[in-house]
Amino acid sequence: MKKVQIRRCPVCSTIGARTQEVAAALQRNPGLDVQVVDGQKGEFSVLMDGQQVARKSAELPSVEEVVAAVKHVALAKQTA
Repeated sequence: MKKVQIRRCPVCSTIGARTQEVAAALQRNPGLDVQVVDGQKGEFSVLMDGQQVARKSAELPSVEEVVAAVKHVALAKQTA
């Protein structure tokens, strides 16, 4: 089982809402163990098995972008 950690800003409601959307989408995959933890102020980052796969830059990534990034890394690890 792959471990996915979503680090989010503990005070930002916009990041909090996106975190919940991403977590719900990722939890539909039975091969993922999804955890949400508080990060730094303004932070939104997604790590899989300790490797960063998505993060907030100028804008928050969409739910679809995060799910695609997680799938991409999971497939890459399977073929490695």
